[in-house]
Amino acid sequence: MRIVNLRQIEALRAVIETGTVSRAGERLSISQPAVSKLLTNLERAIGLALFDRRRGRLSPTPEALLLYEEMERVFQGMVRLDRFAEEIRHLEHGSLRIGTMPALSTGFVQDIVARLVEGRARLSIAIHARSTPKIVEWLVGGYLDVGLTSHETEHPELTQFPLCQQRYVCVMPRGHRLAARKMIDLRDFEGERFISFGVDSSVRRTMDQMFEGAGVRRTLTLSASMATTVCALVARGLGLALVDPLYIGEFAPRVETRPFRREIVSEIRVLLPRHRPASLAVEAFVAAARDHVGAPPQKASPKRR
Repeated sequence: MRIVNLRQIEALRAVIETGTVSRAGERLSISQPAVSKLLTNLERAIGLALFDRRRGRLSPTPEALLLYEEMERVFQGMVRLDRFAEEIRHLEHGSLRIGTMPALSTGFVQDIVARLVEGRARLSIAIHARSTPKIVEWLVGGYLDVGLTSHETEHPELTQFPLCQQRYVCVMPRGHRLAARKMIDLRDFEGERFISFGVDSSVRRTMDQMFEGAGVRRTLTLSASMATTVCALVARGLGLALVDPLYIGEFAPRVETRPFRREIVSEIRVLLPRHRPASLAVEAFVAAARDHVGAPPQKASPKRR
């Protein structure tokens, strides 16, 4: 049996439903001879007579009607397939596995995901709070679709780009005396209780060198490994801190922030598998993230082929 093509099936369906070859041609936007040729080729391909051609009219045979019933099931399946493809395009189906540093998982990533899922109730999203080495490992192993980290990571199987850069700000409890100032400098921290990052943090080392170089003595009684924990301690009135403003989020009603005169910059980077095309869900996540931080639109990489 020869291969049957979709146009032949459409011609058979149109003739049975409209009753004439001329009206079938109008429906399909082709000539009457073209419809007749499609029907003849279809009959040859399947080895069945589909129409009784007596008295100048085409009357479908019982076999043609049986074929039409099966065709309807096929067409309905195609309609469902087209609808499903449309839903995929609009992210009404699909999944997204996000790897993020723990400090970003509470407020920052949650805000981005809230933007992403609006109107996409069936999009499945899993957020995995992990260290940067683990995010890299899982991306390379195919267990994550996208990663967010503040560390630049070189790996031959990954591609990366900066999402945003932020200057650190001074965060203080509501009503603190320094809230009267428009800008905070190193000298303003003299004698103040200061909440810092852990001793193994590169940012902690940068801050310590900065204060020591200026001869400023802080009261260091508390430290934490995550910026969100630092903010939580400040919100409790336990001291001042210098943090990336992206981490303040939920603590904003209980703290005040002021610009810090000296420059300490943090960067959030997007990590993607180099040899795996970004899905529509990944592209939508990156777009939502860039919109959240006010960055200009940019396609996720690697590009689709």
